[in-house]
Amino acid sequence: MEPLADVITLLRPRAVGTKVIEGAGRWAVRRSRMNFAGFGLVLIGECWLAVDDHKPIRLAKGDFVLVPSNPGFTIASDLACEVVSIDARGSLDCQASGVRYGDPDLEAEFKQLGGYFELDSANRSLLGGLLPALVHIRASDPAAGRLKRTIDSIVEEALADRPGRDLVVDRLIEVLLVEALRFRAEGVEAIGQHGLLVGLADPLLARALRRLHSDVAHAWSVEELAREAGLSRSVFSERFSQKVGVPPMQYLMEWRMALAKAMLQRDAPPLESVAAAIGYQSASAFSTAFRREVGSPPSHFARTTAG
Repeated sequence: MEPLADVITLLRPRAVGTKVIEGAGRWAVRRSRMNFAGFGLVLIGECWLAVDDHKPIRLAKGDFVLVPSNPGFTIASDLACEVVSIDARGSLDCQASGVRYGDPDLEAEFKQLGGYFELDSANRSLLGGLLPALVHIRASDPAAGRLKRTIDSIVEEALADRPGRDLVVDRLIEVLLVEALRFRAEGVEAIGQHGLLVGLADPLLARALRRLHSDVAHAWSVEELAREAGLSRSVFSERFSQKVGVPPMQYLMEWRMALAKAMLQRDAPPLESVAAAIGYQSASAFSTAFRREVGSPPSHFARTTAG
């Protein structure tokens, strides 16, 4: 499978807390950090988005943003406005009923479809660790054809009042997550310039990443992955670390542990089977590595996270 398809399959995303956000006049709202991946799709108008520790960006109609690790952020018509703080956790109960900011007596000048993705708890940190802090895909990008068609369908459903609207919007948003993560660097403005997306946008690193994902049980070495990329060992290591954000062998270790957690959580297979599937010669070697990286033995992890 493709690396991004692997990640998405492992995370089992489900849209939650989807709602239409409206704004009129001057307004600014700050939301607290959450253990969910956040997203926003501008339906009408424009706004500012200021993610913690990053420069504000201007969002226009049709723009899509994905915040994998979902730190605190401010959304505003004008960043000079007084900011109202909102506990984002309470907004999960709103669903698509909508939220209104600014002057309640004015016609809405801004509308955004916003919400969160609930991810598999065992590997929730994986998305934030592999992807940039924020992905901004502009509606004006000519290469975003497939994404635009999905966005158009979401806009049509979100602004309509038809039976089953919420269910259809949720399913389309899940498709949108897949499309957004498949989008290459030419169409992605990434704040936080490292991660799996950035690595896959590099043709040479992408070759090595695809080979690694296609046979994770193989006894990979830096030298062998460098040959797959057509680079020297030193150049490959430096380039991989710079663009993906971690050294090659650390990436391999983290991915193997993510796969192991998914297997243990879902099926609780024999440790020998898990070890063989991700490249360990014995159950004991796998158990030692798992305990070191995850913080608990595989058997304990399986018991406490099963289901």
